[in-house]
Amino acid sequence: MASDVPAAVQIESTENIVPDRSNLSARVVLPDPEDADSDEDPPEDGFIEEDRDFLSELPDETEDLELVHLRLKTLGYLRLPRFAGHLKKLCLRQNFISQLDPEIFHSLTKLQELDLYDNKVKHVDDALDTLSELSVLDLSFNLVRTVPEALQRLPSLQTVYFVQNRISKITNLQASVSLRSLELGGNKIRTIENLDALVNLEELWIGKNKIAKLENLGTLKRLKILSLQSNRITKLEGLEELDSLEELYLSHNGVQRIEGLDHNLKLTTLDLGNNFIPELENISHLTNLQELWMSGNKIPTLHALDSQLKHIETLETLYLEGNPCQTTDMTGYRRKIILALPQLKQIDATYVKT
Repeated sequence: MASDVPAAVQIESTENIVPDRSNLSARVVLPDPEDADSDEDPPEDGFIEEDRDFLSELPDETEDLELVHLRLKTLGYLRLPRFAGHLKKLCLRQNFISQLDPEIFHSLTKLQELDLYDNKVKHVDDALDTLSELSVLDLSFNLVRTVPEALQRLPSLQTVYFVQNRISKITNLQASVSLRSLELGGNKIRTIENLDALVNLEELWIGKNKIAKLENLGTLKRLKILSLQSNRITKLEGLEELDSLEELYLSHNGVQRIEGLDHNLKLTTLDLGNNFIPELENISHLTNLQELWMSGNKIPTLHALDSQLKHIETLETLYLEGNPCQTTDMTGYRRKIILALPQLKQIDATYVKT
């Protein structure tokens, strides 16, 4: 590489051998301070000179650019707009970016994926308004307090990550019809709401919030995965319209009974671990079930295995450890399950010997 690139920065450029130089990608990272071949001291915060374009050796045709863990605070000196005609993926993970400069992002109209995981972003404002081709946006582990209004101006958006922010209310999704996957885990949300427009949504991840009720999901006809782990839900309800649902994750809640799954016939995975369920019931109709997770509940015996699960030929994995049926019969527990459910390939964390 050219000598004007800072010694503490590694630039790796890879290119497929094609005449038009397409599929060009570059990754810029800090060296591993524990690297045995490195004699340099670990870099300090802000060691990247913010008046120096260390991307100068990269061609304008670069399509995939990763600027990871570089302690970047601003982007202006990198001259990113010169990549505007070709840049499709921009990864800015693990930096110190707090603001998105509209002058920079408005030029990147070809951008399809933008990754700002683990920065200090509070507001998006209008910085993304021209990104009509953006399909993936990751703002996880930032300081965002509301779902950005900018999402309404991103017609191609399909996947959004807002993990571990400070969002307390689901809003600004009424125009996100193209959305396929929405991740809102690790926030402060109390109510499932304002999802009516997401008719094409296939995955909804809202674990580790403060949600107390399953509600307002009826329009999500194409939903395949619903995850609400570590919330405050006490009752299985509001799932009647989700007849495309394949995976349901509700562990670490306060559910007291298995019910309300009469119309969810496509379920392959049901996770109700660490709740307060006293009986295995109302799942015999789930004949496509492959995995059932029921650890850490209050199920006293294995008597219901025959009536509820024996006929489900697709069932391969069953977790029941941490229930009284296991803790009071440590020696016979596993053998009894094998005899009752010979189709199983895994009981708890252990595979069944064949």
